[in-house]
Amino acid sequence: MQIDSMKKIYIIVHGKRDLLESVKNQLAAAGFAKENMEMASLEKAGNPGEYVAMLWPPMAATDIAVSQIIGPAKEGQSRGMGAWGSVAMKEVLKLPMK
Repeated sequence: MQIDSMKKIYIIVHGKRDLLESVKNQLAAAGFAKENMEMASLEKAGNPGEYVAMLWPPMAATDIAVSQIIGPAKEGQSRGMGAWGSVAMKEVLKLPMK
């Protein structure tokens, strides 16, 4: 997959902040720019073309699932919490947790 390193990547760690630096390092090794990484917020979702990296599965993460935001969610398509439920995403990369 071709990474657009100029796009923001929002990180969701499901409360496991102790894993944040490790996630950032793994994303950087995969081609994402550290200066474009930020913690995701429930109040505001990202924009089409930007990325979301999420620990998966939430309670016992074994992977980092990276999705690209493709646009607004269609009715009945919501998967996320808060503002993230308003955007549609497509998984583009899965990295094993180290």
